[in-house]
Amino acid sequence: MTTPSGLAVASAFPKTVRITLRGAGDAIFPILEEDVGAEASLESHHSAGVYRAEVKVSRHGTAQNVEPLEIRVDPQEITFTLEPLTEKRVNLIPDLRGAPAYGFELVQSAVTPSAVVIRGARSRVQGVSALPTEEIDLTGRTGSFASKVRIMLPSALVSLAGDAQADFKATIQESTVEKTFDDVAVESVDLSPHLALKAPPGTGSVQVQGTQLIVDGVRPEQVRLLLDLAGVRRTGQYTLHPHPETTSSVTVLDWSPKDVVVDIVSSGN
Repeated sequence: MTTPSGLAVASAFPKTVRITLRGAGDAIFPILEEDVGAEASLESHHSAGVYRAEVKVSRHGTAQNVEPLEIRVDPQEITFTLEPLTEKRVNLIPDLRGAPAYGFELVQSAVTPSAVVIRGARSRVQGVSALPTEEIDLTGRTGSFASKVRIMLPSALVSLAGDAQADFKATIQESTVEKTFDDVAVESVDLSPHLALKAPPGTGSVQVQGTQLIVDGVRPEQVRLLLDLAGVRRTGQYTLHPHPETTSSVTVLDWSPKDVVVDIVSSGN
Protein backbone atom coordinates (compact mmCIF):
# COMPACT_ATOMS: atom_id res chain seq x y z
CA MET A 1 0.00 0.00 0.00
CA THR A 2 1.27 3.45 -0.89
CA THR A 3 0.11 6.67 0.79
CA PRO A 4 0.58 10.31 -0.21
CA SER A 5 3.27 12.40 1.44
CA GLY A 6 2.18 14.07 4.69
CA LEU A 7 -0.72 11.68 5.29
CA ALA A 8 -1.07 8.37 7.07
CA VAL A 9 -3.71 5.64 7.35
CA ALA A 10 -5.72 5.92 10.57
CA SER A 11 -8.19 3.04 10.15
CA ALA A 12 -7.55 -0.67 10.40
CA PHE A 13 -7.60 -2.52 7.09
CA PRO A 14 -7.07 -6.12 5.93
CA LYS A 15 -3.41 -7.00 5.47
CA THR A 16 -4.19 -9.83 3.05
CA VAL A 17 -6.65 -10.50 0.26
CA ARG A 18 -7.80 -13.69 -1.46
CA ILE A 19 -6.63 -14.09 -5.04
CA THR A 20 -8.23 -16.77 -7.19
CA LEU A 21 -6.66 -17.89 -10.48
CA ARG A 22 -8.63 -19.61 -13.21
CA GLY A 23 -7.12 -21.13 -16.29
CA ALA A 24 -5.77 -24.32 -17.78
CA GLY A 25 -4.56 -26.67 -15.04
CA ASP A 26 -1.16 -27.32 -16.55
CA ALA A 27 -0.67 -23.55 -16.95
CA ILE A 28 -1.66 -22.32 -13.48
CA PHE A 29 -0.33 -25.24 -11.41
CA PRO A 30 3.33 -24.11 -11.66
CA ILE A 31 2.53 -20.53 -10.56
CA LEU A 32 4.20 -19.69 -7.26
CA GLU A 33 2.28 -17.86 -4.54
CA GLU A 34 4.91 -15.12 -4.26
CA ASP A 35 4.59 -14.34 -7.98
CA VAL A 36 1.06 -12.96 -7.54
CA GLY A 37 0.76 -9.73 -5.53
CA ALA A 38 -1.91 -7.22 -4.56
CA GLU A 39 -1.65 -3.50 -3.89
CA ALA A 40 -3.91 -0.57 -3.10
CA SER A 41 -2.74 2.96 -3.81
CA LEU A 42 -3.89 6.17 -2.15
CA GLU A 43 -1.39 8.45 -3.85
CA SER A 44 -4.06 10.28 -5.80
CA HIS A 45 -5.57 11.65 -2.57
CA HIS A 46 -3.87 14.69 -1.07
CA SER A 47 -6.10 15.61 1.84
CA ALA A 48 -7.47 13.91 4.93
CA GLY A 49 -10.68 11.96 4.51
CA VAL A 50 -12.27 8.54 3.94
CA TYR A 51 -11.53 6.90 0.59
CA ARG A 52 -12.08 3.62 -1.21
CA ALA A 53 -9.12 2.19 -3.08
CA GLU A 54 -9.22 -0.53 -5.73
CA VAL A 55 -7.10 -3.60 -5.06
CA LYS A 56 -4.91 -4.23 -8.11
CA VAL A 57 -3.20 -7.55 -8.78
CA SER A 58 0.29 -7.74 -10.20
CA ARG A 59 1.97 -10.71 -11.87
CA HIS A 60 5.63 -11.64 -11.70
CA GLY A 61 7.90 -14.55 -12.52
CA THR A 62 5.97 -17.76 -13.13
CA ALA A 63 2.66 -15.89 -13.46
CA GLN A 64 3.82 -13.27 -15.92
CA ASN A 65 3.24 -14.93 -19.26
CA VAL A 66 0.40 -17.30 -18.46
CA GLU A 67 -2.51 -16.76 -20.86
CA PRO A 68 -5.41 -17.04 -20.71
CA LEU A 69 -5.55 -16.37 -16.98
CA GLU A 70 -8.59 -15.10 -15.11
CA ILE A 71 -7.77 -13.36 -11.81
CA ARG A 72 -10.28 -12.56 -9.09
CA VAL A 73 -9.48 -10.68 -5.88
CA ASP A 74 -11.57 -10.45 -2.72
CA PRO A 75 -12.18 -7.79 -1.51
CA GLN A 76 -11.97 -5.75 -4.70
CA GLU A 77 -11.92 -2.45 -2.79
CA ILE A 78 -10.71 -1.37 0.66
CA THR A 79 -11.85 1.64 2.66
CA PHE A 80 -9.15 3.78 4.20
CA THR A 81 -9.20 6.80 6.53
CA LEU A 82 -6.38 9.26 5.90
CA GLU A 83 -5.21 11.75 8.51
CA PRO A 84 -2.24 14.10 8.73
CA LEU A 85 1.04 12.30 9.45
CA THR A 86 2.17 13.22 12.98
CA GLU A 87 5.30 12.59 15.03
CA LYS A 88 5.50 12.53 18.82
CA ARG A 89 8.25 11.90 21.37
CA VAL A 90 7.20 9.46 24.12
CA ASN A 91 8.92 7.84 27.07
CA LEU A 92 10.18 4.26 26.87
CA ILE A 93 9.34 2.10 29.90
CA PRO A 94 10.89 -1.33 30.58
CA ASP A 95 8.24 -4.01 31.20
CA LEU A 96 9.71 -5.78 34.23
CA ARG A 97 8.24 -9.10 35.35
CA GLY A 98 9.06 -11.39 38.27
CA ALA A 99 11.53 -10.80 41.07
CA PRO A 100 15.20 -11.64 41.72
CA ALA A 101 16.13 -14.67 43.79
CA TYR A 102 15.51 -14.59 47.53
CA GLY A 103 18.09 -12.39 49.22
CA PHE A 104 18.62 -10.23 46.12
CA GLU A 105 16.96 -7.05 44.91
CA LEU A 106 16.77 -4.85 41.83
CA VAL A 107 18.72 -1.75 42.82
CA GLN A 108 18.52 0.14 39.55
CA SER A 109 17.33 -0.31 35.98
CA ALA A 110 17.63 1.84 32.89
CA VAL A 111 16.63 1.68 29.26
CA THR A 112 18.48 3.58 26.54
CA PRO A 113 17.13 5.59 24.84
CA SER A 114 14.74 6.75 27.52
CA ALA A 115 12.42 8.24 24.90
CA VAL A 116 11.64 7.50 21.24
CA VAL A 117 9.83 9.22 18.37
CA ILE A 118 6.72 7.55 16.96
CA ARG A 119 5.06 8.34 13.66
CA GLY A 120 1.57 7.76 12.32
CA ALA A 121 -1.90 9.17 11.77
CA ARG A 122 -2.74 11.98 14.17
CA SER A 123 -5.48 10.13 16.09
CA ARG A 124 -3.28 7.06 16.47
CA VAL A 125 -0.27 8.97 17.76
CA GLN A 126 -1.98 11.48 20.07
CA GLY A 127 -3.31 8.76 22.38
CA VAL A 128 0.12 7.27 23.06
CA SER A 129 1.89 8.62 26.17
CA ALA A 130 4.59 5.95 26.55
CA LEU A 131 5.80 2.74 24.96
CA PRO A 132 6.74 -0.47 26.79
CA THR A 133 9.57 -2.78 25.94
CA GLU A 134 9.04 -6.47 25.55
CA GLU A 135 8.76 -8.37 28.85
CA ILE A 136 12.01 -8.52 30.83
CA ASP A 137 12.02 -11.45 33.25
CA LEU A 138 13.85 -10.88 36.55
CA THR A 139 12.77 -14.19 38.08
CA GLY A 140 15.54 -15.90 40.04
CA ARG A 141 18.32 -13.55 38.96
CA THR A 142 21.29 -13.09 41.29
CA GLY A 143 23.44 -10.63 39.35
CA SER A 144 23.40 -7.56 37.13
CA PHE A 145 22.80 -8.00 33.41
CA ALA A 146 22.30 -6.13 30.13
CA SER A 147 20.35 -7.05 27.03
CA LYS A 148 18.76 -5.78 23.83
CA VAL A 149 14.97 -5.50 24.05
CA ARG A 150 12.31 -4.91 21.43
CA ILE A 151 10.14 -1.79 21.61
CA MET A 152 6.45 -2.70 21.53
CA LEU A 153 4.12 -0.62 19.38
CA PRO A 154 0.40 -0.17 20.15
CA SER A 155 -0.65 -0.74 16.55
CA ALA A 156 0.70 -1.66 13.14
CA LEU A 157 -0.43 1.82 12.09
CA VAL A 158 2.18 3.40 14.37
CA SER A 159 5.87 3.18 13.52
CA LEU A 160 9.16 4.18 15.10
CA ALA A 161 11.28 6.92 13.65
CA GLY A 162 14.44 5.10 14.77
CA ASP A 163 15.74 1.73 15.92
CA ALA A 164 13.16 -0.88 16.92
CA GLN A 165 15.36 -2.06 19.82
CA ALA A 166 16.69 -0.49 23.01
CA ASP A 167 19.48 -1.27 25.48
CA PHE A 168 18.38 -2.41 28.93
CA LYS A 169 20.62 -2.62 32.01
CA ALA A 170 19.73 -3.88 35.48
CA THR A 171 21.75 -3.71 38.67
CA ILE A 172 20.92 -6.59 41.03
CA GLN A 173 22.60 -6.90 44.40
CA GLU A 174 22.19 -8.80 47.63
CA SER A 175 19.43 -7.13 49.60
CA THR A 176 20.31 -5.45 52.91
CA VAL A 177 17.93 -5.98 55.83
CA GLU A 178 17.67 -5.13 59.50
CA LYS A 179 16.67 -7.51 62.27
CA THR A 180 16.14 -7.09 66.00
CA PHE A 181 17.01 -9.93 68.36
CA ASP A 182 14.94 -9.76 71.54
CA ASP A 183 15.44 -11.52 74.88
CA VAL A 184 19.20 -11.29 74.48
CA ALA A 185 20.90 -12.28 77.74
CA VAL A 186 23.09 -9.67 79.44
CA GLU A 187 26.15 -11.69 80.39
CA SER A 188 28.75 -10.61 82.93
CA VAL A 189 32.43 -11.22 82.20
CA ASP A 190 35.70 -10.89 84.09
CA LEU A 191 34.16 -10.56 87.55
CA SER A 192 36.59 -11.37 90.37
CA PRO A 193 35.99 -14.87 91.82
CA HIS A 194 35.64 -13.23 95.27
CA LEU A 195 32.60 -11.26 94.05
CA ALA A 196 29.21 -12.22 92.67
CA LEU A 197 26.09 -10.65 91.19
CA LYS A 198 23.23 -10.46 93.66
CA ALA A 199 20.77 -11.01 90.76
CA PRO A 200 21.09 -11.72 87.02
CA PRO A 201 21.32 -8.45 85.01
CA GLY A 202 18.31 -9.39 82.84
CA THR A 203 17.88 -9.34 79.08
CA GLY A 204 17.94 -6.79 76.28
CA SER A 205 17.73 -6.44 72.52
CA VAL A 206 20.20 -5.99 69.68
CA GLN A 207 19.44 -4.59 66.22
CA VAL A 208 21.72 -5.73 63.39
CA GLN A 209 22.06 -5.08 59.67
CA GLY A 210 23.49 -7.18 56.86
CA THR A 211 22.64 -8.99 53.66
CA GLN A 212 19.46 -11.03 53.76
CA LEU A 213 21.18 -14.39 53.52
CA ILE A 214 23.75 -13.58 56.21
CA VAL A 215 21.22 -12.13 58.66
CA ASP A 216 19.03 -15.20 58.14
CA GLY A 217 22.00 -17.32 59.17
CA VAL A 218 22.67 -15.56 62.50
CA ARG A 219 21.52 -17.75 65.37
CA PRO A 220 20.11 -16.14 68.54
CA GLU A 221 22.91 -17.61 70.67
CA GLN A 222 25.43 -15.70 68.52
CA VAL A 223 24.07 -12.37 69.76
CA ARG A 224 25.05 -11.24 73.26
CA LEU A 225 25.17 -8.19 75.49
CA LEU A 226 28.37 -8.26 77.56
CA LEU A 227 28.76 -6.55 80.90
CA ASP A 228 32.45 -5.99 81.63
CA LEU A 229 33.05 -6.29 85.39
CA ALA A 230 36.87 -6.36 85.29
CA GLY A 231 37.05 -2.96 87.00
CA VAL A 232 34.83 -3.94 89.93
CA ARG A 233 36.99 -4.63 93.02
CA ARG A 234 34.55 -4.41 95.94
CA THR A 235 30.93 -4.98 96.83
CA GLY A 236 28.33 -2.32 96.14
CA GLN A 237 25.95 -1.02 93.53
CA TYR A 238 27.28 -0.09 90.08
CA THR A 239 25.89 1.41 86.89
CA LEU A 240 27.58 -0.29 83.95
CA HIS A 241 27.31 -0.08 80.16
CA PRO A 242 26.79 -3.35 78.28
CA HIS A 243 28.17 -3.63 74.76
CA PRO A 244 26.88 -5.92 72.02
CA GLU A 245 28.75 -8.82 70.52
CA THR A 246 27.77 -10.88 67.49
CA THR A 247 29.28 -12.35 64.31
CA SER A 248 31.58 -10.07 62.34
CA SER A 249 29.50 -10.52 59.18
CA VAL A 250 26.72 -8.20 60.41
CA THR A 251 26.72 -4.62 61.64
CA VAL A 252 25.19 -3.68 65.00
CA LEU A 253 22.93 -0.65 64.61
CA ASP A 254 21.58 -0.32 68.14
CA TRP A 255 21.06 -2.14 71.39
CA SER A 256 19.19 -1.82 74.65
CA PRO A 257 19.64 -1.26 77.54
CA LYS A 258 22.54 1.16 77.41
CA ASP A 259 22.88 1.21 81.21
CA VAL A 260 22.49 -1.62 83.72
CA VAL A 261 22.46 -1.25 87.54
CA VAL A 262 23.91 -4.29 89.34
CA ASP A 263 24.46 -5.17 92.97
CA ILE A 264 27.81 -6.81 93.69
CA VAL A 265 28.13 -8.99 96.76
CA SER A 266 30.80 -11.22 98.19
CA SER A 267 30.93 -14.69 96.74
CA GLY A 268 32.26 -16.22 99.96
CA ASN A 269 35.30 -17.64 98.21
